[in-house]
Amino acid sequence: METVHIETTHNVALHYEVATIVDRGIAVLIDWLLLAGWTIALVLITRKLDIFVPDWVEIIVLGFPWTFYHLISEIWFDGQSLGKRARNIKVARLDGGQPGIGNYLLRWVIRLVDSMFFLGAVVILFNGKGQRLGDIAAGTTVISLKQRLTLNDTLLMDLPEDHQVTFPEAARLSDAHARLIKEVLANTSQARGTAIETLAQRFRQEFGTNTELASEAFLKALLADHIFLTGR
Repeated sequence: METVHIETTHNVALHYEVATIVDRGIAVLIDWLLLAGWTIALVLITRKLDIFVPDWVEIIVLGFPWTFYHLISEIWFDGQSLGKRARNIKVARLDGGQPGIGNYLLRWVIRLVDSMFFLGAVVILFNGKGQRLGDIAAGTTVISLKQRLTLNDTLLMDLPEDHQVTFPEAARLSDAHARLIKEVLANTSQARGTAIETLAQRFRQEFGTNTELASEAFLKALLADHIFLTGR
C-alpha cells in the first residue's frame, strides 16, 4: 500500500495511505451513476408532464451538473464528491494545508485532460503519490480515510488489564485525533515541543479538562485512556 507523508503547519509529518486506483475508480463510477440518474429522471419528468423546455435551457439544466459537479461537490464537502464519501477517500494537500478553491479549480480544469485515453489513471499508477495530472498541478493527492489497522496495532501501546483511567472523556476522542497525538509524540523535529503544547491546549479546552500534568504526560495519558476505553 502506497503512503504519502504530509507536513502539518507545526512541521509534524503525518502518514496517510494513498487512495487506491480501485477506490478512485469506484468513486467515479458512483458519481457517474448519480449524474446519469439525475439526467434520466429530469428527462422523464419533463416528458411525462409534457413540459416544453427550450433546447438551450435543457442543455444548461442537463449539462451544468455534468460540467461542475466535481468542482462544486469537492468545495462543498471538503475534498469529497458523493462517490468519494462512499469510498471514504478525500482530496488533501501535500503541504498539510487545507485545500482551497484554487486547488480544486486546478484539479477540475485538468480533469478533461486526465480523462483522455485514461491518462489520469496511467499517471496515478506510476506517480507514487496517488496523483493524476490535476493533482500534480494543484499540489494535492487523494488519501484514504479508512482505518486498516486497529489502534493497538497502529499505536503499538500494550496496556495492562488493570489500567486506571485518568480521563474518562478520552472515549470521545476520535481515532484520527488519537493517531495525530501519536504522531506528535513520536516527532523528533525542533517543532515537537510547540506541537505538543498546541495539541495539549486544544484537547484541554475541548474536554474542559483541568489537570496539573505536563502537556506531554497529559497527551500520553489521554491516548492510553482512549485506547483502553474504546478497545474493550
